[in-house]
Amino acid sequence: MRERVLHYLNGGSGDPESLAIALFHAQRAASPLYAALTARSDGSAPDPQRWDAIPALPVSLFKELPLRSFSGDAGRTFLTSGTTGAARGVHALRDTTVYDAASLRHFQQRVPDVPARVVSLCPSPEGDSSLGHMIGHFARRRGAEPVQLFDAESGVDPGVFAALNDPCFFATTAFSLDAALQQAGDARLDPRSVVMVTGGFKGRRVRLDSEALYAAIGERLGSPRVVGEYGMTELCSQLWTEAVPAGAVPRAFIAPPWLHVYTVDAITAAPVDGEGILRFVDLANTDSVVAIETMDLGVVERRPDGDRVTLKGRAAGSELRGCSLRAEDLLYAAR
Repeated sequence: MRERVLHYLNGGSGDPESLAIALFHAQRAASPLYAALTARSDGSAPDPQRWDAIPALPVSLFKELPLRSFSGDAGRTFLTSGTTGAARGVHALRDTTVYDAASLRHFQQRVPDVPARVVSLCPSPEGDSSLGHMIGHFARRRGAEPVQLFDAESGVDPGVFAALNDPCFFATTAFSLDAALQQAGDARLDPRSVVMVTGGFKGRRVRLDSEALYAAIGERLGSPRVVGEYGMTELCSQLWTEAVPAGAVPRAFIAPPWLHVYTVDAITAAPVDGEGILRFVDLANTDSVVAIETMDLGVVERRPDGDRVTLKGRAAGSELRGCSLRAEDLLYAAR
């Protein structure tokens, strides 16, 4: 299955929905744990005929169970962010071949003409962050290492503005960008440059003003193009917005054709047409589980060139009751 998925991701023929269903069956056959977690209430095996009929596992299970569909050692393991001492989600991969193919192809489709020089306020490519790895891969594909100006211990380097010269791809999380903008100085990037913002605007202690942060890009960084990126450790694919002028706010995130997105009711888990909990069926998740349920709220618009996803924030505690209980039930069954 992995070779069939790679063939498709590299531009080969295939129907992504059929491939996702075949991948689901292959993963159940390879993992007794996954087979148990996705079995029907009577113990029988499900037989999905469409994307949204593939059972989705809550992302919280990545913190509790070894969700992998391969044997042997992992070539690369990504961990979710978290406070010291707290459990972190684990996404183990045989290697990053599929991850790299999926991330690069969609990035190149959605954000064309990106400069080769990469300046990063994201985690280091050498660490356990999937985001850091992705940015490092983008740079190395262009024959260079990213200019790394963020460190998990010391934070944002004071030389950010000196490093921002034309043309460059400036990759940053929202909170790192906010920290950089607290420094004195500015940059005069022109439209050849691209600023990528990712990571969300609500942290454990602080909520950023997204409108003000994007406005500050136009005020302090010149006139680069600006794109938003949405991804998570538990997915091997990412979503990107359309590029907007500096100062404007990127809008809906666009999924690649191999990533199906839909929403469910937080209590009943039934698919809904409007706002709901986001679920992703990711064909690039060849080494773990093909379908996951997040804790993000959103709205999905079907478009020929890719699903449009508008984020509505994180589900509140009361709204999380349904998927939290599903995670608890699955953990109980696994143990």
